Amino acid sequence: MTVAISTVLMLSLLAAPMFAGAQSGPSLADQLFDDIADRQLDDFSHIEAAFILSDVTSRDSLDYYVRWYEDLVQRIRDFHFDSIDRMGSANKVFNYIRTTLYEEYEREATTMLDIVNDKRYNCVSSTILYNMVCRDMSWPTQAFETPTHVYTIFTEFDQKVIVENTHPMGFNIMQNLDTYSRYLSQFYPENQVYRIGLDQLYAHENSRGRVISNTELLGLLAYNQAYFAMQEEDYERAYDMVLVAQDFNQDSRSNVKLELNLYNRWGQQCFEEERFYDAFQVLADGAYRYPKNKGLVRNARTALLNTLRQNWQERKWRQSHQALSEAGELSLITSEQDRERVRTILMNWANYLGRQGSRADAIQVWQHLEAFQK
Repeated sequence: MTVAISTVLMLSLLAAPMFAGAQSGPSLADQLFDDIADRQLDDFSHIEAAFILSDVTSRDSLDYYVRWYEDLVQRIRDFHFDSIDRMGSANKVFNYIRTTLYEEYEREATTMLDIVNDKRYNCVSSTILYNMVCRDMSWPTQAFETPTHVYTIFTEFDQKVIVENTHPMGFNIMQNLDTYSRYLSQFYPENQVYRIGLDQLYAHENSRGRVISNTELLGLLAYNQAYFAMQEEDYERAYDMVLVAQDFNQDSRSNVKLELNLYNRWGQQCFEEERFYDAFQVLADGAYRYPKNKGLVRNARTALLNTLRQNWQERKWRQSHQALSEAGELSLITSEQDRERVRTILMNWANYLGRQGSRADAIQVWQHLEAFQK
C-alpha cells in the first residue's frame, strides 16, 4: 500500500512541471491587452473581449460563454422578422432579451457573467449585450456615454432611436420622456433634481455625454474592474485596468471621478512608501490627462523633485533621465527655486558621470542642463 501511494505521488510530481509548462505563456487578459494597445481589436472578437474583461480567464471557459452567446444569437435569428420593419425587429429582440435573460437590476452587475450566470444586469452589461446582438443581426449600433449612464443608439434607422436597456419601456425611450425623466432622477441627489428640473434631466445628462463605438463601450468593463479593485484598495491593479480602459475608450465621460481618485490615492501611497519614481509616473500621467487639475500638477512636481533627489542618492541616472523627459512635456518645473534645485542635482550628475566615463549619459545630463538654463 505504501509503495502504491509513493508511486502515485512520484508520478504526480513528475507530471506537474509538464502540465505547468503547457499552461505557460501570456494569459487571455494579457493577450487582449496587447491586442487593444493600438486601440483596435484584431485578434479577438468584441464578444470574446467582453467575456475576458468580465474575468473569464481560461480558453475553455471563454469557448463555453461564446457558445452561450452564439446560441442566443441563433435563437433570435430563428424568429420571424419583417425585413422592412427593422425598428420593429429591434424592438422584438429588446423585449426578448429583457424577458428571458434579466431578472434583477443591480448597480454593480456590470459584467457579462452577471447576466449569464445570475440574470443580474446594469446599464453597461445590458447595453453591451444588446449592442453585440444587434451588430450580429446587421443592425449597426453605437452607444451614448454620459457621466452617470450609457445606453444604445441606432443611427441608421429612418429616425434616431434611443434604447434604455435597463427599463422595460426602454425601446425608443424618447416616446416616454416623462417616464424616463422620473427613472433618471433616482441617480441624482434630490436637491440636484430640483435645481436642474425633472423635465430637464435628460437634456442635462446628454449635454455632458458623447457617442461612443462598441469598442469604446467595452472599455467601460475595464473601468468597472478598476472600480472593484479600488474598493479593495488594490490601487496597483486599478491603475493597470484604467490604462487598459483608456486604450479602449480614450475619453470616458463616466469615469472622470474614478480616474482622479485613483491618480491621487495610488500616487499618495507610492509617495508614502518612498517609491518616488512610481509616484511620479502615476501623478504625471494624471497631470497629463487633467492639466487643469492643480492638485495633480502640484503633486507630480513634488514627486519629481523627490525622485531626482532619491535617484541621485542611489545613482539611478536612467530613471532621472526618463522622469525629466516626461516632466519637460508637462512643464512641471517653473519656479526659479525649483529650477535651481534641478540644476544642482544635474551638475552633480555631470561631474559623477564625467569621472565614470559614461559619455552617452553625460550628454543627456548636459542636454537637460541646457533646457533648465533657459
